[in-house]
Amino acid sequence: MNSVIPRSLRASILLACLSAGATGPAMASNGALVDLLGLLRDKGTLTAAEYDMLVAAAKADQATVATTAAPAAAGSAAVASAATPAPSAAAGAAPAPTTVAAADEVKAVSERLDRLAWLEKVRLKGDLRTRYEYKKDEGQIARSRGRFRYRLGVIANPVERVEVGAGLASGTRDQRSTNQSFDDTFSGKDLNLDYAYMQYSAANGINAIAGKFSFKNYLWTPTDIMWDTDLNPEGMSLSWSGQNALGTMFVQGGVWVLEENSRSSDDPFMVYGQVGQGWTMGGWKGTAAVAGYAFMDANYISDYSRYDGRNTDSKLSSVNLALDLAHELGGGTVDLIGEYIKNVETNTSTDTAWALGAKYALGRWKAKYVYADVELNAVPDFLPDSDRDNGFPGERGHEFEISYDLMKNVNVALDYYHIKDDITRRDEDLLQADLQVKF
Repeated sequence: MNSVIPRSLRASILLACLSAGATGPAMASNGALVDLLGLLRDKGTLTAAEYDMLVAAAKADQATVATTAAPAAAGSAAVASAATPAPSAAAGAAPAPTTVAAADEVKAVSERLDRLAWLEKVRLKGDLRTRYEYKKDEGQIARSRGRFRYRLGVIANPVERVEVGAGLASGTRDQRSTNQSFDDTFSGKDLNLDYAYMQYSAANGINAIAGKFSFKNYLWTPTDIMWDTDLNPEGMSLSWSGQNALGTMFVQGGVWVLEENSRSSDDPFMVYGQVGQGWTMGGWKGTAAVAGYAFMDANYISDYSRYDGRNTDSKLSSVNLALDLAHELGGGTVDLIGEYIKNVETNTSTDTAWALGAKYALGRWKAKYVYADVELNAVPDFLPDSDRDNGFPGERGHEFEISYDLMKNVNVALDYYHIKDDITRRDEDLLQADLQVKF
């Protein structure tokens, strides 16, 4: 749901009020409307440019009315003087038009526009997904279950270029999942704070964000071999994008807090930076990026409270190369995607991760295939996509996904994983069938 009212509509509303006011007692009404425009500018409903435009229109209307009204008034006075004797002071004259009615109208309009301004500054967004899941680990009993995910966010723009958002999500406080299983005899389910942030967008292409937030606008990743898409890091990030001779260049980075230890000043955190370039050439659209990650003040893997016990080394700083190439094919668009990650800090030999795949979109249909190989110490074991055998490193295998848009904001999808565990040598098969509605 989006309750944003375009600025052009606000301007139209105010111009209509302005025109209506000019046909009444021009001087008083236009003066009151100018005061109202100043009030709306101070409240942030109007930008400075909109305010200047409407004030200029008000003054122009006032001058026009005054110019045309004076001769008519003089002629009317002459006719009235010839036809009717002047009223005596005792009889009293008709009261002159006052600004009381105009002030009441301005107040009513102001109250209505205040309500419209609030609706413009606040909007809701969310989604509901229901899922059937079948999972079979080699040598174990197969498991099937129903699940759902519900997310609801409130986004506000209190002043121009500033955004504040907060969202709730179902789940069990797992940082990589907001799913909730159908379980426990119809019991109530939990809602947790999924994100809470403030963001500033400057006119020069710089964006800054702080709090708990989605990383997608501050870190570009074509696959999920390191970053599960449900993760919402905590800390601050900056990004910049601009045009050059090739296309769009972007630079982004940040500091994200991982743990807080009240008994020590050495709290684990991470620092990252990424430089990327987008281009169009010969019918192809591409994006390439290089990123670096440094994990600080972690002397033991157990320093991370939500580690899965797969990493054998706490030294996890890495370099990442990522690529996406897109081209029109058969009436649709095909994307070739890939990522390569190298742990540059570990003393172990299990230090790389890579993924290659393709995506295809045609009308309402979308399909994806990815092969991924994530070695044991290539990435922190609490970060990768949790659907790929719980997100464990030391895994390799395939993912196939197909989805269809039933209607606007409603789709169905099938997602299948076949994964080999390099540690246990067992295979895992996972099938997910989803129905999702966004609003």
